[in-house]
Amino acid sequence: MKLKPVLLIAAGGTGGHMFPAQALAWEFKKLGWSVVLVTDKRGARFSDTFPLEVTKFVQNSSSLRFRDPIRIPKAIYLIFSSIFQAFCVFMRLRPRVVIGFGGYPSFAAILIAKALNVKSILHEQNAVLGRVNRIFSRRVDAVACSFWPTKAPPGTIMRFTGNPIRNTLINKNIPSFYLPSKGPLNLVIIGGSQGARIFSKIVPEAVELLPKTLTNRFKIFQQARLEDCNELEKKYKEIGVSSTVEDFFQNIEKIFSSAHLIIARAGASTIAEALFFGKPLLLIPIPFSLGDHQKLNAQRISDLGAAICLEENTLTGLQLAKKISAILENQRLAHNLAKAASKNARPQAIQNLRDLVLDVSEGHLVAK
Repeated sequence: MKLKPVLLIAAGGTGGHMFPAQALAWEFKKLGWSVVLVTDKRGARFSDTFPLEVTKFVQNSSSLRFRDPIRIPKAIYLIFSSIFQAFCVFMRLRPRVVIGFGGYPSFAAILIAKALNVKSILHEQNAVLGRVNRIFSRRVDAVACSFWPTKAPPGTIMRFTGNPIRNTLINKNIPSFYLPSKGPLNLVIIGGSQGARIFSKIVPEAVELLPKTLTNRFKIFQQARLEDCNELEKKYKEIGVSSTVEDFFQNIEKIFSSAHLIIARAGASTIAEALFFGKPLLLIPIPFSLGDHQKLNAQRISDLGAAICLEENTLTGLQLAKKISAILENQRLAHNLAKAASKNARPQAIQNLRDLVLDVSEGHLVAK
């Protein structure tokens, strides 16, 4: 009996790393491959959306930054422990190709892949390479990127694939964007997989400053931290605005599809999904993200005319209210944003990444 080829996916941390990894797992399941997921405890929260047949390993992980001298011994132990765990997985399952999506599980998996001469790929979701991807970018067979161009060290083999979105969102009938002059207006506020506490404060402030003729039409869908949900719903009730507040939306495709405006962080997966649905986008990047990647993501999308960006450090409720009003009361602006979003979406990203993995696994990839 011929053994199935094995794809090892290494991803951890936030949904931004896990969602494209999940999409690739489903794609290779359809191709008849065996898929292995190596993740950490944070990434494991998202692993139930992977195919049931995926073999999952949750390993120890630690930051590669040693800021606290007291924790250095434990951090070193966890790093070596994760490397040993990855080695055992390789010896047991013999993957044909390894792909790292970022997060610390990628470090150990790519390190062992290089030591054992296993084909390897990195996928970068953001407009700038993350820490692990910078370390290995010149040593792997290819780096797939979501933004073009993405700056990388000389000698890196880069391929522009786009950022795959969750498989549950694909093959949906996406209605053309329409901004009604009357009737409900759906505002969707997404803080990313980690939530965004400032949104729980500043969005209600902004909504309260808007005219009742507008807010009476609002239906707000807001993702927030679990501990903030009840209080946030109370705020909207006091303002007199209909709202649904959850820490994670299970039916996000339905919510995105019906949105008239999306307010979000500038995480790569959030941007990719918002573009896919072709909606006006208001981005408020995290001000101190690693490598300032969220600001760079937001700037790239803004330059394409698909989003309006606001700086959190100087943002007030009044400024946000003015931007919300400017979009929802201006048909031309709203439709231009939506049109640019649809134009720059990459629904074929998963096929692009799949083909790259297959090319690397078969030794067909050559440098440009």
